[in-house]
Amino acid sequence: MTYLSAKGQRLFYQETGDGPPLVLIHGLGATHDMWWPQLKPFSERYRVITFDCRGHGASSFFRPGNNLDDLGEDLASLLDHLQVPDATICGVSFGGVVAQHFALAFPERCRALVIADSFSEVHALDSLGAWLQVPMLRVLPRSLFARLAATAYPRKRWELARTEIQKAGLTVRRQEVARLRALLNKLHLTTELWQILCPTLFIVGDRWPTMIKYSEIMHKSIPQSELRIVPDACDPTSLTNVEKFNSLVLDFLNRS
Repeated sequence: MTYLSAKGQRLFYQETGDGPPLVLIHGLGATHDMWWPQLKPFSERYRVITFDCRGHGASSFFRPGNNLDDLGEDLASLLDHLQVPDATICGVSFGGVVAQHFALAFPERCRALVIADSFSEVHALDSLGAWLQVPMLRVLPRSLFARLAATAYPRKRWELARTEIQKAGLTVRRQEVARLRALLNKLHLTTELWQILCPTLFIVGDRWPTMIKYSEIMHKSIPQSELRIVPDACDPTSLTNVEKFNSLVLDFLNRS
């Protein structure tokens, strides 16, 4: 296993392929493993870097007092370690929030952005389910939490996503992910997004209107951005419509 140790943190990471660097950031409670459907097609053209954010997988703890800015700084430390001056950053859901923090803090290091099924703010009327996740993560057994999370993904439509979400739920680091979920529920980045000047692609599935709304808010806030709505998909589009997601990302990178 490959680790970076920096600023008292240990981050697990992997690299695949050669070419311009492309960083993939996983969703909340998942790990770098969620990107396996993207690794082969992306690594044929790019140096693909995946890692576990702190509080996830094999990386260090997300402790009380840590914040979302710390996750962007972790990514900068990882790029330093890999001697990568700048990269394209692709994040899904929670990973898209980390990507925004990184792009705002280190604009010179962000060549382009891909943000899928994510958000820059959370409205009170939309957040009840997100707030309920906090106590659920803290008290429910992993097996029960995993089964509940998987119910959002019908087997006949999104069997791959269902399998991966359930697998992530069985290994989720509950207390740390609950702490992160609580911070995400208070997110307010929209008024800062005008500072992101690199080419940006927003991808969102068509099945969750709330996520489309949040994607439109971000798209309107970033000058050089485009938005693509993927049919028969939801968060994460990278697992619910793999073929279309991969095609959109590769086309965007080819043009950026």
